Amino acid sequence: MTAVHPGRRLRVELPPRPLTLDDVAELAAADEYGHRYELVDGSLIVVPPADFDHAETITRLTVWFVANGYGTHQVLSSPGVRITERNSGRVPDLIILRRRRDGRTVWADPADVAVVIEVVSPGSERVDRETKPGEYARAGVQEYWRIERGDNETTVHQYRLGQGERGEPAYVSHAAVLLDDLLAGAPPALA
Repeated sequence: MTAVHPGRRLRVELPPRPLTLDDVAELAAADEYGHRYELVDGSLIVVPPADFDHAETITRLTVWFVANGYGTHQVLSSPGVRITERNSGRVPDLIILRRRRDGRTVWADPADVAVVIEVVSPGSERVDRETKPGEYARAGVQEYWRIERGDNETTVHQYRLGQGERGEPAYVSHAAVLLDDLLAGAPPALA
């Protein structure tokens, strides 16, 4: 059993066994500071809350998807995605689900996810650009969108799942569009 002790300094007690995704969900539920918790190959990763620009980008995308016919039960900003069955899960900035899920579920099955969206932030560049695409592809997530924030323009890189050179799942199709241009039209058909 995990335990979170809030206060000026957050203190967490972990069980004397490998962590599970259920443990991570328990930690996240008890954290009053808004951290996101991920579990990757048994290692606990704590991600700080997003900055205002990051949060605004996610809000704009959420509103755009909902205004264009996606249900609020499909466009979600906090559930995790299982990247392996028991010991790995990521919490993307935004996911678009194919269908309604049980409201008590914390970790979405990758087969239920149409697209995962990550906003690159200082400190997450390598993980968002190199590590996460491979994890999501191996899990079977059909689309991965990576958002690069610039000083004047924000660019959305859209990737679709295919097979890499050695036959492994990989994002092989790529399109890039400015965020403002993307939001001026309707969402593309999702795989």
